[in-house]
Amino acid sequence: MTLKKKALLASIFATAVSSFAYAAFQPTHHVEIEYYSDAAKTKHVGSRIHTCTGRTFGSGSTSQYFVVETTFACNRGGEL
Repeated sequence: MTLKKKALLASIFATAVSSFAYAAFQPTHHVEIEYYSDAAKTKHVGSRIHTCTGRTFGSGSTSQYFVVETTFACNRGGEL
């Protein structure tokens, strides 16, 4: 096999592997979570949004008391 063919095959393999790795780590769902200070959920203390692009936005703090407010499946490609 010539050096040119080896280089081409290596390039194709590297592209395929990186594409699979990227797809493997994309979120499958958009999720919005609200956190509360107690089990009765009387005082809101924070929130988090995990988007389909893999970004996380939040305010306040987290706790063991929470409600998943919104969740929906992501489109292929990781768009919101």
